[in-house]
Amino acid sequence: MARIAVASRHLARGARFVVPLALTAGCLWLVRQQVGDDMPAALPASLSGIGAVNILLALGCVAIGFWAVGRYDGLSHRHFGTRVPPRVARLSGTMAIALAQTLGFGVITGALVRHRLLPGLGFRRALQLSFFVSLSFLAAWLWITALACVVLPAPGWTTLPAMVALAGLPLCTGLMAFGPHPGHPRWRAGLPTLPALGAILLWAALDLLAAALVLYLLIPAGTLGFGSFVPVFLLAYGAGLLSGAPGGVGPFELVLLSLLPQVPDAMLIGAIMGYRGLYYALPAVLGALALLRPLSLNLPAPPAPRPHGAGRAELSLLRQNGGRVARLGGRDMALWRIGQALVVLPGAAPLATVESLTALQRQARHDNRLACLYKCTAREAALARSAGWQVLRIAQEALLDPQTFDLHQPACRGLRRKLRQAAKAGVLVQQAGVLPLAPMAAIDACWQRRNGPARGGTMGRFCPDYIAGQQVFLAWQDDRLLGFASFHAGAHDMALDLMRLSAKTPAGTMQALVIAALEAARADGSSGFSLAAVPDIPALAHPLLAPMRAQLLARAGAAGLRQFKSGFAPHWSPRYVAAPSRAALALCLADLTREIHHPPALAGGGPLHEGDEEYELAPGRAA
Repeated sequence: MARIAVASRHLARGARFVVPLALTAGCLWLVRQQVGDDMPAALPASLSGIGAVNILLALGCVAIGFWAVGRYDGLSHRHFGTRVPPRVARLSGTMAIALAQTLGFGVITGALVRHRLLPGLGFRRALQLSFFVSLSFLAAWLWITALACVVLPAPGWTTLPAMVALAGLPLCTGLMAFGPHPGHPRWRAGLPTLPALGAILLWAALDLLAAALVLYLLIPAGTLGFGSFVPVFLLAYGAGLLSGAPGGVGPFELVLLSLLPQVPDAMLIGAIMGYRGLYYALPAVLGALALLRPLSLNLPAPPAPRPHGAGRAELSLLRQNGGRVARLGGRDMALWRIGQALVVLPGAAPLATVESLTALQRQARHDNRLACLYKCTAREAALARSAGWQVLRIAQEALLDPQTFDLHQPACRGLRRKLRQAAKAGVLVQQAGVLPLAPMAAIDACWQRRNGPARGGTMGRFCPDYIAGQQVFLAWQDDRLLGFASFHAGAHDMALDLMRLSAKTPAGTMQALVIAALEAARADGSSGFSLAAVPDIPALAHPLLAPMRAQLLARAGAAGLRQFKSGFAPHWSPRYVAAPSRAALALCLADLTREIHHPPALAGGGPLHEGDEEYELAPGRAA
């Protein structure tokens, strides 16, 4: 059986090379049958009829096409963060595509050429780049061809498939870009962002248009219109591309001869020969010469990571969502890279100049993403608005000063009543030393069964490694753990992160946990204390939008959160989201919603128990 399996693999590998060559041979035989025996005699006259001016113009189109191809490869290097300088990335990509499209077997050939030109990149990364370029270009060709077949005069049989492709590709793209990602599969990281897709479509359209013009300029003038030629050329180009044959030889000619009967066969074959010489052979020769000497590649060292704790307490969240602190425009920013956006989170130095926003946009473009400020302050929102950004208020944050907080003020009457209820029930709160992880995990699992899956992104989730870096307060009743609250701790402030309670918890336990944390913050000399934010979207207060606003706030539990936090008589500070345009703001909000409500699975979340019955047997108090 093992020998049979090995033989099957070898047979499959051989078929990948034999089938394209056999397809080429078959198509060329069909071309020979169609053009007849008088072709050799008529071909010289058709070749001599191509004017020098047209050849020069076609050479200009070749240069434009391969300039676009280079930009395409530069975008791919940015997508994978190779740190290859843009000029080197464009040059290596141009040479790789020039050789791959002529020799065939595009993914493998392109990877070998990239690896030869950029040996420091590694073959695995070169293969990844080659696969990304080939697959994304194929998708771009499909959509551009469908659009051309709908808008321009095209064979009638193409209308229905073209309309299906025009509708289906954007739908699939939207689902991949904004759909839930349970488990965060590895292939998702390879998908291009929407800004990258827009650039891919632009460069692919320019390349295909330039290629079409090269062939069209070599066909005698007046034979057919350019509008009716473009869809046929794109169909032929795709046939050659999908065949995997060297240069698409065979399928390309067969489709053109079949769909352009108004062009004499000799003229069309002569034009195709000239096209192959200019658009395939000439770039391939230049690419082969470039292989003689690999490009100089000195990759810049990655920026040194900045400590998460060098700012406000919220920076600790970066340990879980994969964010980082980077210096842009002379200012530290807490950057969170998600599907479509490069998001600045609160916690680092406040943005104070338009130059900071410009530096953020520049970095976002480099990452093929949209720039976004999330939960920024009113001052930062005003700065963004002055720079022409779109701003939307989304929340209000409850803030306290531990040094001036007065539990006996009249506004805290309800809070005092809750604390008395907790004390009467025997609830005791203490700051954790050694964390009782098993009971805490059981409480978290119980909480999720009652309230739904934990949210992520800008909200922490229970994970032993993550919570070990926080200040944790535990609520006990005798030897039974009732719940816990975890807080981010900064140099001068604390911020509430997780609040988890078991199903049977006396009234006032949540309030007792927060008061214990407030007292600890006062003792540490902290001047800031955040109870986190409550959703608040006044832009949806219009009567027509009121049902949507009510549904969003109900889903977020805004009423209960506000009631709980208002009991501490906090100062409410508005929080905003901002992006450079309305479209960018909508895309960023959609992406943030997905990351928060459908976060990727954690690498490890500790032991989870199935029910309170098992939890009752968990270990008791751990000091």
